[in-house]
Amino acid sequence: EFQALSSGINGMVEALKDAIKEAAARIDDELAFARAIQLSALPNHFPAFPDKSEIDIFADMHPAKEVGGDFYDFFFVGENQLAVVIADVSGKGIPAAMFMMITKTLIKNLALTGISPAEVFINANQSLCENNDAGMFVTAFMGLLDCETGILRYVNAGHNPPLIKKTDGTAAWLQVKPGLVLAGMEGVTYIEEEIRLQPGDMLFLYTDGVTEACNHALELYTDHRLLEELNHCTPEMQSAAVGMVQCILQTVQSFADGAEQADDITMLCLKYQGSV
Repeated sequence: EFQALSSGINGMVEALKDAIKEAAARIDDELAFARAIQLSALPNHFPAFPDKSEIDIFADMHPAKEVGGDFYDFFFVGENQLAVVIADVSGKGIPAAMFMMITKTLIKNLALTGISPAEVFINANQSLCENNDAGMFVTAFMGLLDCETGILRYVNAGHNPPLIKKTDGTAAWLQVKPGLVLAGMEGVTYIEEEIRLQPGDMLFLYTDGVTEACNHALELYTDHRLLEELNHCTPEMQSAAVGMVQCILQTVQSFADGAEQADDITMLCLKYQGSV
């Protein structure tokens, strides 16, 4: 009887192990599918606008988990207004990914109506605050570039300040008011700012997964290192937006030296080449 009982228990244990393995495999498959859906929702065909010689743009995202809360976007509003967006949702995993998709869709739909970047964020914030029982929030930056004049109108919602890489090779932080995060509080007003890009200037956007990348010694990549690396990128890398993004990605990966990635790494580079 004992042998029969022991055999029965062993059989149940093995069946339970098999069930757990099957469930884990199914979850992995579903997360891989979710990751594919999320990445396919981001513009990822480059060159993005081969008929628009005024601009060169490239973006890349490396989620820390199967799915992430970062996103980038770029699209034309009318003939000559190029919108660029980068954002980082609080939290990780599927909840952040779902909030990310909602935010991305909301910002784009609002921008396509032709309202100003500040109004886009004001309305997006109000919508995201509704029924936000989970208490999630989003840091975001949006710019709207007039491809004929080079004038960039932009607004920030608690996101990392972008950098401008000038034609002489020097990089500097874009002067930007921090603003409150989206979905943080109802009734927030966002301030729109403006700068004129010169032909050859590059706008570099990123999330804190870049500056807070960690190595095995638990040291951070830092804002200072990012500025230095942008200043040291070679003229060849500076000649195209893709080269700039790849340059910084290589420095982040080299700095991390194989340490586990703790946060999504997302970058977008826009090079204004001037009106033809």
